Amino acid sequence: MSLSPIEKTRLSGQLLRLRAQLMTGTLKPLEKARVSAEALSIRKQLGALDLKPPVVDAETAAELEADDGLSDDPNSPNYRYADVGYIPGSRKEEAAGAIRKARTEGRMLRSTDIDFAAIEETPRQARALVVKSNLFGVVDWDGLKEQGTEPAAAFLMDRVYASIAKEPTEDSAEARKAYVLGLETLRTRLELCRTSKEVVATLTDIREELLGSQLDADEAEQYQAITERQRTIGKQIAAIQNDENRAQSAMYAASNLNNKAKRDLDNRASRGWSITAEHEQAAKAAETEYQQAMQAWSDLLDQNKPVLKQLRAASSALSQERAEIMGVAKARNLGSPINRAWMSLGDRFVKSLMFRSTSGSEAFARHVSNALSGDPKDWEWADKKGGEVMLGAPKAPTKKRQTFALRVVDKFDRKGGRAVDVNSTRALQQLCGFRAVQSGNWVLDDPDSAKWHVEQFAGAMMDMADVLGISEEHLGFGGRLGIAFGARGKGGKGAATAQYEPVLRAINITKMNGGGGAGHEQMHALDNILPGLLRGEPGAATEFATDNPQLVPEGPVRDAFAALKTAMTEGTQRLPETIKFTPRTFANAKLNLDNPRGQLAQRIKAAGSAEAAVLVVDGFYAGRNYRGAQKDQKTWRTLAAAYFTPEGTTEVQLNTGKAVSSFMAEAAFLDGSKEGKYWSSAPEMAARAFQSYLEDKLASMDRQNDYLSCLADNKHHYFPAQGEPFKPYPEGEERQRISAAFDQLFAALREGKAFETALANTALLDSIFRGFHD
Repeated sequence: MSLSPIEKTRLSGQLLRLRAQLMTGTLKPLEKARVSAEALSIRKQLGALDLKPPVVDAETAAELEADDGLSDDPNSPNYRYADVGYIPGSRKEEAAGAIRKARTEGRMLRSTDIDFAAIEETPRQARALVVKSNLFGVVDWDGLKEQGTEPAAAFLMDRVYASIAKEPTEDSAEARKAYVLGLETLRTRLELCRTSKEVVATLTDIREELLGSQLDADEAEQYQAITERQRTIGKQIAAIQNDENRAQSAMYAASNLNNKAKRDLDNRASRGWSITAEHEQAAKAAETEYQQAMQAWSDLLDQNKPVLKQLRAASSALSQERAEIMGVAKARNLGSPINRAWMSLGDRFVKSLMFRSTSGSEAFARHVSNALSGDPKDWEWADKKGGEVMLGAPKAPTKKRQTFALRVVDKFDRKGGRAVDVNSTRALQQLCGFRAVQSGNWVLDDPDSAKWHVEQFAGAMMDMADVLGISEEHLGFGGRLGIAFGARGKGGKGAATAQYEPVLRAINITKMNGGGGAGHEQMHALDNILPGLLRGEPGAATEFATDNPQLVPEGPVRDAFAALKTAMTEGTQRLPETIKFTPRTFANAKLNLDNPRGQLAQRIKAAGSAEAAVLVVDGFYAGRNYRGAQKDQKTWRTLAAAYFTPEGTTEVQLNTGKAVSSFMAEAAFLDGSKEGKYWSSAPEMAARAFQSYLEDKLASMDRQNDYLSCLADNKHHYFPAQGEPFKPYPEGEERQRISAAFDQLFAALREGKAFETALANTALLDSIFRGFHD
């Protein structure tokens, strides 16, 4: 084993950090044990590389110079003490023979079948014997089929088996033993599965074992008990917060009635109508009710504050207990036999297990996606394989079966920009005026990760502010936007790397892969919050300016949102549509077009193809919006498509739908040709286009921030097996046009001082968001 200079430096730095932690004397016993174990492991890695030549005297050196052609290295083919001749019946010969016999029979060898002590007498021979081709055996696909295994589940097993390294990852007796255990355990566990879901669940368990996250019975019981206690506390906190929310809602309702009463009085006064004592009393009563409701809410907040503080402290303490249990388990498990067994099966196998991560295998992730959807549906692929373990694979999956997801980088780089001096969540909150900065338990238990995310997010906001020409203090929208690090999302294949929650007005950045989506989610927040902010109203969770620019008050900002939507969606690219036929359609098409008597019929017949013919009809009726013309257009479109389609066809899909931009057409393709479903919704398109805008702007400044946005270029979303790329981002001239629309939008916000004006009413903001800043 050899380490690169960079890896040696990294390990040395990590060791120094661990030593510093131990020297503080403040670690709890369990944490001290974990840190000590980690430091010991690193010292072993570094020490194993310290292979300095031995110091010898002159006489010994002279003897060494008299080379007799033999080696003292047991692994050398010229090993000084290698066997001479052949002695049948020796233990190592019997052990080697057993392995070779198993290979001939196509039988999987178990660890109990191998005399490791015997074969390791000659490590060179052991290295040649302990390989996949000798140990794996032949999978009985027919037997699995008879036992009810789904073809898709079996195919997924086969892809796992194909990822296993041909030999152990290290050349050592321990690694060879681990490799045999890994092969045996993997096959035994996978071949008990009957469905794709069971295979995926088993792989998930194996991944947890690889990562060291599995608990023993006692630990699991303690962990569950603590979790239940924490869940009870969580319910208590939720109940208190529900009471506060009800009181807040009552205050809002009273405020609305009070405002209505005042407007009624003002309206009567402006119209010159009489204002009676009854009117004044009603207004005063509404004012009193509002003041009482606001006071009740305030008193409840003051009353609950110490209780919530105590409950949250108790929950935090329980989180620490859970973390300590998991820490002890990991310290133990990371060196366990099963952990070493999975590691010995090689990098491709590990990447297959990590298919949910961006650093995992994309190809295997697609296999999982297809298998869970029941593909392949038959055993044809296994019939072609014969008795071999890995021969070929079924045809490449089609795009329609792909599960598409945006990608993020494995390593986040920042180039240029202002220095980041943000060393706490509080400082981040103050930097941008966020309502709150929330962290999940994993962040609370891992200061290094917390520090990294806070600093990276702060740098991302500062860089975005530089690009937009809008101060970062306005990016929290006056306390309307909250930030969460790994506190709100759920993991799993296809889960979002980051997300914006419009109901709660919060951005959540996930633990591992959320970086790269900060700008994307910030655009969602701006899109959702800004309309209400500019109207001076709370705004609804369903409001997005890019979807409906009319939500924004009339003026340059509304015009800029409308221009952005136009730039993103309008163009000459036709969406696919399905045109359906009845048996009578073909006869009617021939009747009207075989002997065309009108100008339109002549043009249709001359079109030459179904798609061109339908477009001829659309061109003929362009601008004729009265009802009769629309009905005639629909009839002629169907006849035109049928005339160039084989008789008996029930439907045909043509690129004759709505004329849109290429960006919209590609987005609709990601939605299975369903416009507006998700990828082609205006807010989602705007967020992706905003990523492109940010990256292009930063690049023009010779800057980069991967945490803010990364890979917003279609070249990063290519699937070679299919020969075509997915195109989630705008490109070419459209990308430039959309970027110009963003320039117009942010220029309008700056010139109109939209943020400054909207946030100037601090009394209103304080009344709305009171309690969120505590």
